[in-house]
Amino acid sequence: MRNNNDTRQLIMDTGQNLIQERGYNAFSYADIAQRIGIKKASIHYYFPAKQDLVQAILHRYRKEFLNELDQIEQLSMNSEEKLFRFFQQYRETIANDSKLCLCSMMAAELVSFSTEIRNEINGFFRDNENWIEKVLKEGKESGILDYQISSREQSRIIMAFVQGAQLLARSSGDLQHYDMMVQNLIKKLKP
Repeated sequence: MRNNNDTRQLIMDTGQNLIQERGYNAFSYADIAQRIGIKKASIHYYFPAKQDLVQAILHRYRKEFLNELDQIEQLSMNSEEKLFRFFQQYRETIANDSKLCLCSMMAAELVSFSTEIRNEINGFFRDNENWIEKVLKEGKESGILDYQISSREQSRIIMAFVQGAQLLARSSGDLQHYDMMVQNLIKKLKP
């Protein structure tokens, strides 16, 4: 028998998987209930509305992703290696059953969401851009990286790049395509 926290986490895990596989508008509480073998009413007990579930999933995802970036930061590596590890975070998502980053998947359906959910999605992207900008500045100061625009602009380009690279790798079913794009971008950032 599961305890309440286990059930809540299982509902969130299943909801996240469904969003990453299908998108927000292509799953329901019935899908979650069927996958984990509980009644829809049980899901409503933990998350009265779909928005409540999605907001909790997004908050957890954002926090976990930031923790991963913090761990990369803790390791003693140069800026190029940090960027590579950043790209690996996104690669792992595609490698896991051809899923996309949760926020990338949801960004395509942004108009469907409340302000709170849109803010969480945009906050995720902002967090990523801020982290990339910091790494780029460190790399430029140390002479490991070079680019001709501001670190802020370059971080936004990298964020757009990784989202697009994920989509192309998913649609082609070819992770080598993603790897090749990442390697070429990193080469272009070197002096």
